[in-house]
Formats: sequence, C-alpha cells, structure tokens
Amino acid sequence: MQTIFLECGSVRLVPFSPSDINLVKNLHSDPFGNRCTEYSTDCTIADAADLVRSALQNQADLGFAKWKAVSETGRFLGWAGFTPVSETSEISLNYCLLNEVLEQDETLATRLCEALTGWFFEHTYFSHLVAVVRTDNRDVRNVVRDVGFCHRESKVIEGMQADVFQLFSPSMQSYLMSA
Repeated sequence: MQTIFLECGSVRLVPFSPSDINLVKNLHSDPFGNRCTEYSTDCTIADAADLVRSALQNQADLGFAKWKAVSETGRFLGWAGFTPVSETSEISLNYCLLNEVLEQDETLATRLCEALTGWFFEHTYFSHLVAVVRTDNRDVRNVVRDVGFCHRESKVIEGMQADVFQLFSPSMQSYLMSA
C-alpha cells in the first residue's frame, strides 16, 4: 500500500519513486509544464532525475517534499508540495499539474494549495510559508493570492526571476493581529 500524504478530492499526493523520472521529464518538456521550474529550455532526464532525487531526500530529511499527484486510478497528474529555498532558508509551496488536468477542473490548483498550506501548518513548526513564482507565471501567481499569500519581494532565485509570496501560519497571524 502506497503512503498518501494528502487527499484533495480525487487527487492524491504520494511519494515519488525512481520510476517516475520519465513522467516528470514529459511534464516539464513542454512550455506549459516548464513554467513551474527554473529551466529555460526543455527538461532533461538529468533534471527530472534531480527533481525526483531531491524530493525523496527532502522527504527523508524533513518529513515533507514535492509529492507525485495521482488520480484515484493512479494516473500521473503532476506534482505538488514543498521545497526548501536555499537562498532564503525558507520552505516554498509549489505545484505543477498537467494542463489538461487544470482545464478539466479549474479550481483544482486553488483547492490543492489550500489543502497543502493547511497540511503544512498542522504538521510543521514553521511560522510562515513562501511561494516562489516565476514572474511570467500568472496562473500560479493568481492561485497563491487566492489562497491568501501576499507579495513580499521580487528577486532572482535558482537562476530565475521570481516573485516571492508569503503566508503566515494561523498562530503567527493571531499573534500579529494582537500586537
């Protein structure tokens, strides 16, 4: 039985396995899938292998990671979860789903990000979560704003021009409101 870290309707977030490398490569080999990454050209097998490897390592080290998004039948839909941001020593929420999946369910990305932020603040001690979004990715920008993230700054992260959005944990929001 496969570990399910989060369920959001019919979408399940499960750990990656080394056999998922080609699925990740195919997801990031078109311009739509590439908008979620720092890659300026097509994703290579090495890039995809690095994403899967780092997700597995983050899961082992931190207890959370980017997870594979699958349907109830096990069909690969993309990925979603969390990534450490080395430049800022923070954790970033991020996702990349197949275009056809988002076209079939226009509210999935927002629901998934809401569920992920809830999971994060229930299962970690962090005071806030960030979302690092490529400046040209309006879809993700709109999703994180809809979830409650606020723009904090624009900067180059992992070689890409990005906007950093931030969301405080419920306890930190309460603390800030009472101060």
